[in-house]
Amino acid sequence: LAQAQAAPVSGAALCSPPPAPPGAPLVGAMSGKPGSAPVSLMTPVCCGGGLLCLLRKVFQSRQDRENHRLDSKLDELACKIDDLARQFTAESTASRPLDEQAARKVREEAERYGIEVARYSQLPQFDSSILDTFIPRCKRLTQLHFGHIVSNPHAPMAFQEKMGYNMTYNLVPPGNGNALHMHRSVEIFVALDGKWEIAWGMQGEHSVVLRPWDFVCVPARVCHSYKNIEEQTAQNIMTILPGKSWITWAPNVVAEARQNGAECDDSGMLLKYAHLVKSCTGLAADAETVAWKSMGPRDMDPYVHRFAERRVFECQMGDGAADGPAPFIEMFWKTVDPEDSFVLPRREGVDLLLVVLDGCVLVKTGQNRSVASAGKLDAVRVPIQAFEAGEVFVHNPCPTVCTILVTATQMRDQNDLYFHLC
Repeated sequence: LAQAQAAPVSGAALCSPPPAPPGAPLVGAMSGKPGSAPVSLMTPVCCGGGLLCLLRKVFQSRQDRENHRLDSKLDELACKIDDLARQFTAESTASRPLDEQAARKVREEAERYGIEVARYSQLPQFDSSILDTFIPRCKRLTQLHFGHIVSNPHAPMAFQEKMGYNMTYNLVPPGNGNALHMHRSVEIFVALDGKWEIAWGMQGEHSVVLRPWDFVCVPARVCHSYKNIEEQTAQNIMTILPGKSWITWAPNVVAEARQNGAECDDSGMLLKYAHLVKSCTGLAADAETVAWKSMGPRDMDPYVHRFAERRVFECQMGDGAADGPAPFIEMFWKTVDPEDSFVLPRREGVDLLLVVLDGCVLVKTGQNRSVASAGKLDAVRVPIQAFEAGEVFVHNPCPTVCTILVTATQMRDQNDLYFHLC
């Protein structure tokens, strides 16, 4: 049908005259003169070929007649295809309001379950939103999913509700990265694509390389940074900072940012954003006022998780946690075969976040109703209340394998907690 619409039959073809009926005289077919009398096989022909020439012309006439009949049949078929195409278009147009109504119903059901999708292609990308982005080698674009951006507590987040951690995507040009810094909580870096160097030490003297979909959990109070080590392409890295969005920049970072135009206080808080929030107290500290943790060249190995090994990351808070169950975070990969599904793990008080690393998925309820769809680098929030009505599962409708990074957390009420490794 698409080919028929793409190459419509011309009006001349549709108006072609019908073929001559069998046995009708072939006027002018062999005489060489239009409108001349029919020629009999017994009629002498004055040509160089004699009888052989006559037979050739008779056969040619029959061939022309058959071709004409075939053209007529093709024209008739083209008309029928056009009719079918018009019927199909009319039916599609008539069903469009029903499709919109169904889509509205899906959105309403997703809202009832609390399921949200942050689409990578639609999230705003913030430029110069972090102190170190004023330094030329640290230029990048940041998308905020949850919580706050360090040194910029004003940026709006994609999801409506906090989950107890801060999460960003950072699109980084080749050779660029962020400046050395540390947090009072662990910080997790996920290589969404490309190769990344994770450095640590007060001068960044130690490093490890992450390949696509690897991640590392840097312990609290360790001076660290990341860098896109691809030579030609910008790449995305995902960061998760549990608890409070607190930061201390390494010595000289604040001074270098000021030399490149940053207006900030001595701890690195950007002044153009600071006045937009009630208070920035407790969100940053000077490098000289905090204790830094030292790690050797091989000390980071236990905290690196390779996609090829599929080792699950688990961390639970101990001392310093608020009343109630101890906050925890767990991360693992899940691959879904074409046209296959898997049931999301369910545990009381646990929220889930799904990041589609490759492929696309449909999120469905136990009644097999789709409530959300997500493609590559989209993030799907599946909160506690989504499981109240029963199972929630993920389906891969694509002909290729889909890979998802699942983050399970129990820390929704711990947005001001400093989360460290136990």
